[in-house]
Amino acid sequence: MLSTAIYFLFLIFPLIVSSISLPHSYPSKDKLPGKFVPFSKLSTCPTLSDRKPPKNAKDVRPDDFKVVMAMGDSITAGLLARGSRDDYTPSVSERTNQYRQRPFDLGVGRIPEIAEWRGISYPIGSDEGAITIPTILQHYSKPEGKGNITGVSTGHHPPISCLGIGCAAHPEEDGLNAAISGSLSKSLIGQVKDYLIPKMIELEVRREDWKYVNLGIGANDACAFCLTPNSTAIPLHGSPQQFAKGIKKAVNELRKHAPNMIVNIIGMFRVSDIYELTLKDPYCQPPHLPIPHLALECSCALIPGPVGDYTRQKMDELGEAYDQAVWEVIKEWEEEDDPSFAAIWQPGTSVDLANYPIEALSKIDCFHPSELSHQRVASGLWNRLTLGMKDKYQPIPWEQEPTIRCLEESDRIRVGEVSKMLRRD
Repeated sequence: MLSTAIYFLFLIFPLIVSSISLPHSYPSKDKLPGKFVPFSKLSTCPTLSDRKPPKNAKDVRPDDFKVVMAMGDSITAGLLARGSRDDYTPSVSERTNQYRQRPFDLGVGRIPEIAEWRGISYPIGSDEGAITIPTILQHYSKPEGKGNITGVSTGHHPPISCLGIGCAAHPEEDGLNAAISGSLSKSLIGQVKDYLIPKMIELEVRREDWKYVNLGIGANDACAFCLTPNSTAIPLHGSPQQFAKGIKKAVNELRKHAPNMIVNIIGMFRVSDIYELTLKDPYCQPPHLPIPHLALECSCALIPGPVGDYTRQKMDELGEAYDQAVWEVIKEWEEEDDPSFAAIWQPGTSVDLANYPIEALSKIDCFHPSELSHQRVASGLWNRLTLGMKDKYQPIPWEQEPTIRCLEESDRIRVGEVSKMLRRD
């Protein structure tokens, strides 16, 4: 989702950011079954009795996962999850004096750090204090094995650059987080072939271990192709059919090399909701410009006025069409009834951006998810991981401290839910 235009933004428009208030709690709409505790009290969740590794994907409980992997774009990479424009932005007087003395100095030395914070990425990060799926899962690991979950990411680094001949190497700390900022659905096959497969060999991932794979993609596709036809009958570039094909191709390739795998496919976030969230907040407004938000990262979502209203509507329609096309692929996999593989669905619409505070967005670009969002998405996905589709569609609330659903002995990853949902429709 990051483009070269963002670098241009920081060079040309040094921004002054207003003071940021502490995040506030919203009334919870969550009525999920089970016992919930604040993340800081996770140790009070009852431990589970030992069980033999399951032989079938339909019998997998989250504590059976020994390996975590992730595919996706800048969201999964944790791009701009931390940092602020305040970190390096000079005051007005400093800028005025600076430009008077050196009118061609654009303040390059004061650009905020552009980094991917993979150690706090919601599906795979494991930094100390991070709220992520692996750090929640860690509570259910064997006592002698803190850190025995293979594949987690740590730390942060500059975005991995990709040229026409391929992408730069991942740092060692990335673990099995294959995400590349700016990726489209068609890019996923490269993440599998070029990184995940060789990295699994390097980490000596065992075939018999159960693997959790988080797949989140689509924001860049929707931003790039929001005005293309939504028909799945014609395989146009950027069409729902092509989008789902990219996911299917990548997952099927990974299946060949990683049996005992459950892929959690995250549906499309409603990126268009970001516009209303940022419309009147000075946190997101560049000074001296008559528009509320520079539409550099996703013009369909951020163009103001009637034109933007139209493009946001088209973007949401395309997102819905993408979701429906992916459902058909998941349905095909469910019909295979492969005991060593399953794909499950988590609707992206449960990430209730329209009702989140401005702190849900990056303090640098007011577009990417902040660390606070990563925390709440992680807890929300975990809480729904063993529940049915009705519960998965419940909005993830914005809580002062994310609450975590304690696993129960009878919990299992529910396989076949998409087919049931389509039959009901």
